[in-house]
Amino acid sequence: MMDRLGVGIIGCGNISAAYLRLAPLFKGLNLVAVADIDSNAAQARAAEFGVRADTVDGLLAATDIDIVVNLTVPDAHFAVSKQVLEAGKHVYSEKPYVLRLDEADALAELADAKGLRIGSAPDTFLGGSHQL
Repeated sequence: MMDRLGVGIIGCGNISAAYLRLAPLFKGLNLVAVADIDSNAAQARAAEFGVRADTVDGLLAATDIDIVVNLTVPDAHFAVSKQVLEAGKHVYSEKPYVLRLDEADALAELADAKGLRIGSAPDTFLGGSHQL
């Protein structure tokens, strides 16, 4: 049996409900914890979906989390993704990945240096509403 990746989510706004609702469909993932700068938002999402509420620092230090899903506001994507990589965890970010090319380059270099993977949600970019 494949080992399941421990998943943490940073950012408990509206889109987090969709990620949390769909997470059980991915058998290789184990949703562990959520965090938000607003602890009430993290506690509410954690209670709603039966996961642990944590602080951002606590989530980044957690040994049971392998990958972090960055669902913060776009202006925070670079800083949060950088923190995640510096903590030795893979990162998957909601779109936009970052706001500037130099930020994307910096994250790619950091991930490469640490042997980590990075990714971003492109799934709605070319969705049906954008196609002819």
